[in-house]
Amino acid sequence: MVRTALFQLLLSLLLLCPCMAAGDLVFHLPTDNRTLYSEGGDAYFMYVDRTFEGVTSRPWQAGSWGMVRNPYRAGNGQIMYSRMHEGIDVKPIRRDANGEPLDEVRAIASGVVAYVSDDPRKSNYGRYVVVAHRVPEGTIYSLYAHLAATDCSVGQQVTPRDTLGILGYSGVGLNKTRAHCHLEICLMINSNYDLIVQPPTNKHGLFNGLNLVGFNAADVLRACKGGKPFSLSRYFAGLKEHYRVRVPWQGSLDILRRHPFLYKGRWGQPCPAVDIAFTREGIPIAIYPAAQSVSEPTIVKCRPLPTLQQNATVNRVKGSSKNAALTASGLRYINLFTHTGEPTPPAN
Repeated sequence: MVRTALFQLLLSLLLLCPCMAAGDLVFHLPTDNRTLYSEGGDAYFMYVDRTFEGVTSRPWQAGSWGMVRNPYRAGNGQIMYSRMHEGIDVKPIRRDANGEPLDEVRAIASGVVAYVSDDPRKSNYGRYVVVAHRVPEGTIYSLYAHLAATDCSVGQQVTPRDTLGILGYSGVGLNKTRAHCHLEICLMINSNYDLIVQPPTNKHGLFNGLNLVGFNAADVLRACKGGKPFSLSRYFAGLKEHYRVRVPWQGSLDILRRHPFLYKGRWGQPCPAVDIAFTREGIPIAIYPAAQSVSEPTIVKCRPLPTLQQNATVNRVKGSSKNAALTASGLRYINLFTHTGEPTPPAN
């Protein structure tokens, strides 16, 4: 993929300079639906049609963030969910006489438009926009998907509430009734992703959804209610670790170069490996130096669950907590963190 001069400038400003001055941001709601701050629930989140154990329902919880889709009953009788939803699905509050949504989708914080995908056939996201936001811990991203239309361009500086597009139902599996704005707030896994995975497999460069790991946007928006700034490092410190993966240490990881706050060791002190701590959902919340070397990514710690690990870890960990190992999908995921940017041949 050929990177344009503008895109190179964006990269240098937003991805590769963690030392640039930045302050905590206040994040705002993406549409005029403000019920997240009051009743929330089915007033804010778009439902999903579901049939489970013979019962049909429309749970709004499936439009929230996390392991909230594909229910199953675990061995202890507990209902759990095996499918991850990385964003939140915001209901429209305005429609025309034909039921078409009219809600404007707006930037949730100051930033720069990093990517616009106007072809709804190229992604399950349909039409989507990505905005880059500078915070003290690096650059994070907001992603707005399933848009009916976009109204912004790459490189455009935006302030909170600037219009990015119109809420819609572009993408796979949606219809007018379930139109919504899918909002994610994310970290980028690897700023070399467009070199690692190239066309035709990758149609979206660095801003392929597989290169963005989302954390709970509703948590961020609620934390900012009343104009309070959001601290990424404080939020990550409160997330629960589920497993650690030890990887060979070659002196740097791309994500540490961009988010040095994740490292819990002493910079400059050599070590043969590092341990990446993840939540169940796959959020990398900390990276620790390790004294013991490994030849390949290896799980060294894992919390127990009332089900097999693969059922509750986005199919990245398998087995029990005592013999946990990476699945093939989990190994591919870890390799994104450790890859140095050498091109991967495109799929046939």
